[in-house]
Amino acid sequence: MRDYGSRAWSSRTELLRDDAGVAGLGNGVEEALIASCWTTAGAASPLDEDQRSPVPFATRVALAADAGFTGFGITHADILALSETMGLDECRDIILDSGIQFVELEMLMDWFTTGSSRESSDRVRQDLLRAADTLPARHIKVGSTYGSIDWPMSGIAQELRLLSSQAADVGVRIALEPQAMANIRSPRDAIEVVERADHPAAGILLDIWHIERIRLPMDAIREIPGEIIIAAELSDAPAHVEGSLLEDTVNGRLLCGEGSFHVAAFVDAVRATGYRGPWGAEILSHAHRARPIEDAIRAAYQTTRRAVEGRAQRN
Repeated sequence: MRDYGSRAWSSRTELLRDDAGVAGLGNGVEEALIASCWTTAGAASPLDEDQRSPVPFATRVALAADAGFTGFGITHADILALSETMGLDECRDIILDSGIQFVELEMLMDWFTTGSSRESSDRVRQDLLRAADTLPARHIKVGSTYGSIDWPMSGIAQELRLLSSQAADVGVRIALEPQAMANIRSPRDAIEVVERADHPAAGILLDIWHIERIRLPMDAIREIPGEIIIAAELSDAPAHVEGSLLEDTVNGRLLCGEGSFHVAAFVDAVRATGYRGPWGAEILSHAHRARPIEDAIRAAYQTTRRAVEGRAQRN
């Protein structure tokens, strides 16, 4: 197995798999829906010390596929657990046998920092890239950092180019997600980093929750070049933030149509860019975690599908 933590592997973009349901942006994944990792995780939460899902992996995959999802998200904690138990080869077989076409891996933070946070991040990086090398992975979600240091854009871009080169070597792309509580918080920030990195495996992920929480006008979304968007995510939420932004994003993400977000307008704006890739259903809330897992996954699919097809309530 290659060492992905420190060495810059040469970019081999011809290995960015574009067949049906794997890593490209072609017809196989057009308008597909992804069951984001927390949507199928049952009672697990990103704020838990132990973030592993208590739901058996095969059950999660089968329920997602039965609901209609063709993409499936896996978080780092579950990747580690699965690697140590059934192994990633068996995971791959379970995924492909179910009808799920591709996976989304997450979440890499602090990848451009230094010191102990960078050391921890590099370990996560290596785990995610190893998983991408075995599983039918399409992209890896990355954020930035929640720290207070003002990192220079030039340095972040240089690190993104390195990360994207490593991702290309295993046939996946890097989806940089601007987050309302992080130092890369707007699509404009993320686009600047991606454009400076100038690597074909790098792009951005647009998550409606972060767009709404920074109160970005939908017209600003329409101006984004569609080819830079790797994935988009849908959810809903109340108008007012409960607790910190981090607590709100973990505990208050509702099903599409249950909150105040302009879901239909967001879908229209993203489509106006020319984007025709997959849509993630990222539902995280106390209510979602309390539902029976089959009901929770089915509701996430049905409400997200209605939103993508233009049948969501227009707020």
